[in-house]
Amino acid sequence: MYGISSQLASQTINKNTAWKCLVALGKVSGTLTPFISDHMTVEGWAVGIRVVIKRGYKGIEVFKGLSTIISPLKMALQMMEQTLAKSVGLNVIRKNERLFLVDSFQDPSIKHLVNAQPDGLTCSCMKFKCLKNRMVKEAPQLVKALGNITLLDGSKLCVTETYDPETRTLEEKIHLQCHHIRAVMRQAFNAFSSLEYALNWKQVIKGYKPNSDDWMSDEQWSQELDIFPELGEFKPKTR
Repeated sequence: MYGISSQLASQTINKNTAWKCLVALGKVSGTLTPFISDHMTVEGWAVGIRVVIKRGYKGIEVFKGLSTIISPLKMALQMMEQTLAKSVGLNVIRKNERLFLVDSFQDPSIKHLVNAQPDGLTCSCMKFKCLKNRMVKEAPQLVKALGNITLLDGSKLCVTETYDPETRTLEEKIHLQCHHIRAVMRQAFNAFSSLEYALNWKQVIKGYKPNSDDWMSDEQWSQELDIFPELGEFKPKTR
């Protein structure tokens, strides 16, 4: 993760996520205060995430210093915990078979567009675009770590497998996820893992009935589109 951009670092190995990892590891306690944050640096290294908290004084109170390495897996676990927490309670509106509007976590008046295809989901939010465009190149260790997050039943949270008939091997695909995608997975597809989503996708799509969902008129849909800063282009797959 040498040379990781500030844009991707702010979405992944930021100080808040690093601090929560340190709390989980028992190295620190309490909440991250502005004072501690000012004395804290977080850097991407090849072996993990290096966190340094410089020794500091606040009045007569002394704050001990700290220097440690957090593994990519620990950081990935914390990232997903935060993603799962943010997805709870978000309002999801289904526009058609594959398109969903999801509330912004910070401002419910803002909506993001989630596109649910059989091979995975994409989102119009800036966080997902940053992860999609940068993670494989800038933080391959974190991508690999996300693929290694395992549930209690032994299944992997963010991985699906496809069979390649030419090589006769199973190929893994690691699915990057934001909290809007997680909300759609749970509420629309009753899926916790990417594999559950893939297994449930066809049934949910075939069972879609516009009259039974939170249908939006074309006028309402047009108004919602106006609030997106940048949607990008979404093309459904055809066979």
